[in-house]
Amino acid sequence: MAVFIGCTDNFDDMNSDPNAATEINPGLLFPKMEREAINGGYANYQMGENLHANLFVQWVSNTATYFTSGRYNYNNTWVTAAYWTPYYTYVLKDLLDIKEMAEETPKYEQMYQIARIMTAIGTARTTDVFGDIPYSEASRGTEKPVYDSQKDVYYDIFNELTEATEALSSSFSTEQMSYGDQDLIYGGDVDKWIKLGNSLRLRYALRLSFIDPEKAQEEGEAALAAGVMTSVRDNAALATSTSDNDGIGHPFYTICYWNEFRMSYTLEKAYKELSIVADPRMECYWGETQATHSTDSPEYKGLRNGLPTSQLADEGNTPTENSNIWGLLWAPEWNAGTGTPSGFRAYPYYTMCYSEVCLLKAEAAIRGWANSGDAQTDYENGILASFEEARDGVDASLYSTDDDRTYIDGGDVKWDDSADFETKLEKIATQKWIALFPNGTEAWAEFRRTGYPELIPIVQSDDTKINPDNGEFIKKLRYVTKEREENADNATSGSLNSGQGDGSDVRVWWDTSRYK
Repeated sequence: MAVFIGCTDNFDDMNSDPNAATEINPGLLFPKMEREAINGGYANYQMGENLHANLFVQWVSNTATYFTSGRYNYNNTWVTAAYWTPYYTYVLKDLLDIKEMAEETPKYEQMYQIARIMTAIGTARTTDVFGDIPYSEASRGTEKPVYDSQKDVYYDIFNELTEATEALSSSFSTEQMSYGDQDLIYGGDVDKWIKLGNSLRLRYALRLSFIDPEKAQEEGEAALAAGVMTSVRDNAALATSTSDNDGIGHPFYTICYWNEFRMSYTLEKAYKELSIVADPRMECYWGETQATHSTDSPEYKGLRNGLPTSQLADEGNTPTENSNIWGLLWAPEWNAGTGTPSGFRAYPYYTMCYSEVCLLKAEAAIRGWANSGDAQTDYENGILASFEEARDGVDASLYSTDDDRTYIDGGDVKWDDSADFETKLEKIATQKWIALFPNGTEAWAEFRRTGYPELIPIVQSDDTKINPDNGEFIKKLRYVTKEREENADNATSGSLNSGQGDGSDVRVWWDTSRYK
């Protein structure tokens, strides 16, 4: 026994690589976490946002005969690759790893708190898409994790955001390391992460406003008191690069060349009919149609959502007859008439903007929440900020601001302080729907929460559970096949989602049936 102990006493020292790293920096994980939490790569953006949320919320309409998700057909490969796997593999798991690093190495504590805020975005996106999800036992090596109720997930999101922002606002006991350039959103700017955390807390508080109003008000008022975004300089945007093979510039612009989507008819009507003048943002985001571009009367046009394959080749429905995203922001040479778009653009990929925060404050104000400000002022500031965001980086000689105030003061856009709550909410929610473009998952959640704007039922549904002839819309994505096969007891339980189970016709917890 003595010999055995003597021979093995220094075993770890004897078998350690002297050249191996003694600790791992959280910064090595963070860029991937940021991108995967918001579908920032072009492949995930296409499969997640553009082939699901952007279609569901009717910003774009499908023009490719080989895509059917716009008609609510479920594609397990896309849903798994774009929504399920990224969150559990690269977001939640990486957060747990960073937490462990911070516990072992206190100088990483600040980096961990920022990672908590980033993860909250991914968590909310995932539960908003699916409803109840694996959370408390997920990404921890548990073979068959339980599904947490969406209410419990949301309550923990508030806890994560509160603790993270409070920690970042206080002093740390040891000198802290920073993400620096490894932070693709704020470059390690802690003050901006605090504002983002509080702004997210306000966003998610309003998500609960119809189902859990007391909790919503408590969290929303606390977020407003702590300090949210105050200008477009606080916008949270993922930096993109034209030399990055995972992003190739902004993912939305990357996939626009493939003739698979165009502006929707619903968005066209909103741009042209909400006020007495056309929405100034239309020319910034969308291009004149190829069919009319060289004529004396160029036009912006969109097509109906959910068209059957047989109608996609009909007159008026082809890609050349409908607007691509060749607006002044993405491809200024097109609408300016100086050339045809080519190459890619490293335009920032926004995940939360000041315009949204203003409109969140406007809704908080009509609900009577403290610290929200004046509803009309917040509402109009949100529209003005959205104009500014749509023109970010555009040469001022290419657009005019003459109609900005006319748009705000005209038609259904004009604020009426004497109007009832529902009328005011519809105005705010409709402008938020426009301002959120192209953050489809967030816009889809807001439509399901508020029922606004009034979308047009799709022409044809390939999902037998959704009947557009009855004015019905898809309500969530069902759980992925691997979960339903390998974690069947949990993923197929009838107790999920407030006893509704799973399915495209199942409403998530905060969805209170304000639409069909």
